[in-house]
Amino acid sequence: MKLVVKIGGHGAEDPKGRKSLARQIVALCRAGHSVVVVHGGGKVLTRTLERLGIATEFHHGLRVTDAATRDVAMMVLAGLVNKQWVAELENQGQPALGLCGGDGSLVRARKLTVGVKGSRKDLGFVGRPHKVKTTVLEIALRGGMIPVVASLGVNSRGEFLNINADDLAAALATALEADRLLYLTESGGVWDAEKRLLPVVKLGEIRHLINQGVVRDGMIPKLLSCARTLRHNVGEVDILSTTAANVLLDAVKGGKTAGTRIVKG
Repeated sequence: MKLVVKIGGHGAEDPKGRKSLARQIVALCRAGHSVVVVHGGGKVLTRTLERLGIATEFHHGLRVTDAATRDVAMMVLAGLVNKQWVAELENQGQPALGLCGGDGSLVRARKLTVGVKGSRKDLGFVGRPHKVKTTVLEIALRGGMIPVVASLGVNSRGEFLNINADDLAAALATALEADRLLYLTESGGVWDAEKRLLPVVKLGEIRHLINQGVVRDGMIPKLLSCARTLRHNVGEVDILSTTAANVLLDAVKGGKTAGTRIVKG
């Protein structure tokens, strides 16, 4: 199968969690699956911004990104976090290629604004994938490498934009026509107002869950990404815990989803 795995939260930044997930990703690759990894690194970015005296602001789960924040995001995401993942996969004996959306013409992005009570909120250097050219990913996969993609892209003016990693993973999964898109998150799935895990969410329910406030903050762009992805030729979307033991292997090889499965309907 062709898999896109997006890693965020604790699993992306804790060395022990990174080692566990890298081991599972390598096992999937050796079992014959083609795996593309997309990562965030928001907590590391926030801590770095704090040390530099740069304020952090979020709007509907998206980081408002001025020029200074964008430049730090490039250093942290495409630099530190990306190379940590490459090093961990290589340490497991698996060749990996570290990229961001600006490499190899992978992702052309458009500036993103969001609606606020009839007006539009300017988020700064924040983008959404507009065009994806998968050539560099296919070259890496044919060469037996795991592409590891940081969540940045380039606009038509040659400017780097900060892209929500969930949106980037969805765009890559769509372009690759992946069999499965798997989001690894701290939440471990979608939870209702009574804090009960929803094992299955249908595509037609997503907008209602958002409008009713059942899902909030970073889960909003994640579910919207799921909705866009399922409207294309991606087979399944799962939202899984970063900390559950063998969560990727269980979901892909064992068919057990310890989280929420997003389905059409």
